[in-house]
Amino acid sequence: MLGSRASRLVSWVIVKTKTRSKNSSSELTRGSADSAEYGDGMAGFTDLEITSLLESERETERRFVAEAATEPDYPGGWSAGLLMAHIASWRHRLRDALIEASRGLPVSGPPADIDRVNAAQLAGDARVSLEEAAARADTRLADLLDLWATLGDRPFSWFTAKTIGEALVRNSYIHPRRHLAEHYVERGDQARGARLKSETLAELRRVGAPESVMSVWT
Repeated sequence: MLGSRASRLVSWVIVKTKTRSKNSSSELTRGSADSAEYGDGMAGFTDLEITSLLESERETERRFVAEAATEPDYPGGWSAGLLMAHIASWRHRLRDALIEASRGLPVSGPPADIDRVNAAQLAGDARVSLEEAAARADTRLADLLDLWATLGDRPFSWFTAKTIGEALVRNSYIHPRRHLAEHYVERGDQARGARLKSETLAELRRVGAPESVMSVWT
């Protein structure tokens, strides 16, 4: 059952989804993913499995934030607060892109100069607390889950992803876990970082994630 936030986000999507024919899913794509490529890429990678991955990542991040609240300052790498703010910012971009696509508008997609955008975002978030950054990331993930529940899977271009489901897994499962693993390694816990990577890839293989998703962290 979608909550009030979901209604605000996608009330206009529900009407369009009910009236759109099965052959008009190209309205939500910014690339050239045809139906055959879409079907082959997502074989064995179900909607419920994608939802489960995202909900699992939510719990992983909440545990990370709880631990990071008491970790000492470290001279290298990003702070836990900057890391969570970075995750939140990329979820925000994907959320906006999905909303644009749902409305039939041109989708801006990922920025061309990612390093510049990331550097500016990190500078702007330098004073954001861990608690605030974590709340942003959690809220944006909830938004994406609401959009996913309403839109379902269909062609959509986002980096190497060819569908909405692939974009969500890339953006809100693999991407944050890569940063969490790097955080552990930077703080001297190489074993924990390697374990998180191994567990993540094993889970992606278990659900039959396509190579376009797996290649992000292999």
